[in-house]
Amino acid sequence: MTTESRHKERLQLGFLFFVTFFLISVLFFTSSLRAVTLLTILNVLILSPVIQFLSSRKIPKLWGILIVYAFLTLFFLFGVTRLIQVISVQWSGFIDSLPSLSEAVLSKVDELEARLKEQFAIDVDLGTHQGIIQWISQIRTWALTHIPAMIGNLASAALLVPVFSFFILKDGEKFTHLYLQLIPKRFSRTVISVIAKISVALGTFLRAKLFEALLFGFMTYLGLILIKAPYAGLFALIGGLLNLIPYLGPMIGAAPPLLVFAFSSAHQHLFWPAVILLITVNLIDNFLVFPIFVARIVNLTPLTLLLSVAVGQEFYGIAGMLLAVPIASILKIIYLELQPLLYK
Repeated sequence: MTTESRHKERLQLGFLFFVTFFLISVLFFTSSLRAVTLLTILNVLILSPVIQFLSSRKIPKLWGILIVYAFLTLFFLFGVTRLIQVISVQWSGFIDSLPSLSEAVLSKVDELEARLKEQFAIDVDLGTHQGIIQWISQIRTWALTHIPAMIGNLASAALLVPVFSFFILKDGEKFTHLYLQLIPKRFSRTVISVIAKISVALGTFLRAKLFEALLFGFMTYLGLILIKAPYAGLFALIGGLLNLIPYLGPMIGAAPPLLVFAFSSAHQHLFWPAVILLITVNLIDNFLVFPIFVARIVNLTPLTLLLSVAVGQEFYGIAGMLLAVPIASILKIIYLELQPLLYK
């Protein structure tokens, strides 16, 4: 390779890094576009195989996209809208029950202090009354202020994501071709291979994880309905969403129903049935659903998964926990592709 060609290649790499950095900064670090970008990527990765399947059946891409959008519109109008109404009613009831729940918790604390005084003849003051009152008040205040804002952000994103997804599904190959033209020829084959493998791995993982979360939420909802538990839809939704976080998510999702059933005098009889139900659902998920549909796709060790989730939580909270496994999978693909080139 001549000096001039090396200099040209360095300029091309510099311009490629600049364009990549600019796109990432605009799409992922702009607060108004971050959620839209992430949801658009998820939407495209999930819908792309469906569009490709319809195209393989001699259906033009544009008509395939319109068919999928028509089906999703009907599903949203007749399914998701009804689900949102049910969850909203249960959410309002759950928020209204927090004051009585705090009183029940304080009553349990009083009973514990009285037993300690009686058995050990010592004056015990756990000092938890004010702390519990403040904690539950903070939860209620946070829920009333942040949840509506989150729903509003999702609603605004829901208007933009279908539009962005439509154009990416329709013209995504053109955008990809323009970007790949920036890559120096010497690296183009490797980069194209990495991008293709990452797209396939992420799409497959997201579809499998979404199926797992839906199945987990459905099993939880069905079980709570069978034991006649309140807020079944709300608790099932929370459990299904938190199930997207490997290992830690199901445990966090089990906390709200167990706390309510443990301290609510009207529902204490549901505590042990709920414990058995949640343990059963988690066993089915961990030993049947996850190994078959998710673990084989990710192909990461349990230790790597736990470390990824811990690091993601440290830097970006719940969002980091959700994105930890896909990012770890991307890094593994990049490592496996670059390692043979760098260490021949």
